Amino acid sequence: MTSEIQKSWWILLLRGFFAIIFGLLALFLPGLVLETLLLFFGILAIVSGVFLFFDGIIVKGDRIIKIIEGLLWVVIGVLVLLLPITSLTVIMFFIAFWAIVIGIFQIIMSIRLRKVIENEWLGILNGLFSFVFGILIMFNLLAGAEAIIMVFGIFAILFGITSIVLSFRVKSIKAE
Repeated sequence: MTSEIQKSWWILLLRGFFAIIFGLLALFLPGLVLETLLLFFGILAIVSGVFLFFDGIIVKGDRIIKIIEGLLWVVIGVLVLLLPITSLTVIMFFIAFWAIVIGIFQIIMSIRLRKVIENEWLGILNGLFSFVFGILIMFNLLAGAEAIIMVFGIFAILFGITSIVLSFRVKSIKAE
C-alpha cells in the first residue's frame, strides 16, 4: 500500500500548487475570481438541470420531481449568467440575513444560559460578531462577496502549503 501511495505523491504536489495559485488569485483579484465562480456556477446549474430533466424523462420513478428540479436549475443557471450582479446580490443578502439571524439567536441563547454556564459573554460576543458581519455584508454586498472570496483564498493557500509538505513526506516514505 505504501508504494501505491508513493506513486501518486506528485498529484498531491500539483494539487497544492494549484490551490496556492487559486488562493493568490482570490487574494489579489477577488473580483475576477468572483465573476469566474458565478460563470462556472451558472454553467454547472444549466448542465445539471439538463441532466436532471432528461433523467426525469428517461428513468421511471419520481419523474415529475426530477423534471421540475431540472427546469428550476436551468432557470437558475440562465439567471446567474444573464444577471450575475442580481444573482450575487440575492446570494449575499441570504448570507447577510443568515448571519444576522444566527447572531441574534446566539445572543438570546447565551443570555438564557447565563445562569447555567460561566463566561456566557463569549456566546454573546460570538453572536455579536455574527450580527455585525451580517450588517456589514448587507451594507456593502460587493465588498462582502470579495471578502468571502479572499477568506477562501487564504484557506486555499494554507491547504496548498500543507498539501505540498505532505506530498514530499509521502514521497520520502521508506518502502516496507
